[in-house]
Amino acid sequence: MKDQNNILVIGGPNVGKTHYGGQLYGRLVNKQGLYKITSPPENLIVFREVLDSLSEGKSAGRTHVSSNEQLKLEIEDSKNNKVLFSFPDYGGEQIDKIVNERKVNSIWKENIDNSTGWMLFIRLDELKPIEDIINRGIPEQSVLESRNKNEIDLTISPTAFYIELLQMLLYVKGVSSYKNDCEVKLTVVLSCWDNIDGISKESKPSEVLEDRLPMVKQFIDSIWAQDKVTFIGLSSTGKTLSNDNVDEEYINKGPENFGYIVNPNGIIEPDLTLSISGIIG
Repeated sequence: MKDQNNILVIGGPNVGKTHYGGQLYGRLVNKQGLYKITSPPENLIVFREVLDSLSEGKSAGRTHVSSNEQLKLEIEDSKNNKVLFSFPDYGGEQIDKIVNERKVNSIWKENIDNSTGWMLFIRLDELKPIEDIINRGIPEQSVLESRNKNEIDLTISPTAFYIELLQMLLYVKGVSSYKNDCEVKLTVVLSCWDNIDGISKESKPSEVLEDRLPMVKQFIDSIWAQDKVTFIGLSSTGKTLSNDNVDEEYINKGPENFGYIVNPNGIIEPDLTLSISGIIG
């Protein structure tokens, strides 16, 4: 009997979801990790395009803004326990739109309703700090006059963005938001780990999140019990790739030899399939 695990991968544009999906599929199909694939998905286009680009030593293209694909995999663990694993592939701008417009369309409502676990992708190296009176001080009169001449679009801070996003997901899912009472399993993925400045080999993902986005970490701790939430780091490609310049090392060794996760204890693991173990066991 198969257990249905619908993992909802949640992340805005350019956080690495596409590379992750391709590399995860590559590990599963090559049976290189804790889990292996037993039944290929009907639609291989998304995965194949990613792996083809990486095999050529190049970065894969971004998912189209309006794309909505359901990718389903039947996978098996080392004890021959089978589970159905599915997650949607979509343009990350859809996540921005959910928060900015405070609206969830029917497709996303269905995805949220059917989900049994969430993987929240946060790319810390691209978060822009929002200036406020604490971190920018009192400016000179000339600076104030210059600012008043130029209209600046109002943007919410990354902290407010992620807390608002999680609150909307919880509301749509209809699950309890009381302390430590949320039944939906959550894995927080700090993507592009190799690009984050100021971390050491001993850094734990939970501690890095607490240092960079403390209120987001505190919000998660207030909703999810310790056994229902996992914090990991992720570098799907192991290094930065370009769309223009070819990486010869990738061609020679193959994409399956690159990429890693940082487990909750801060230990680097080359087995990317371990990224889903916090949700499906």
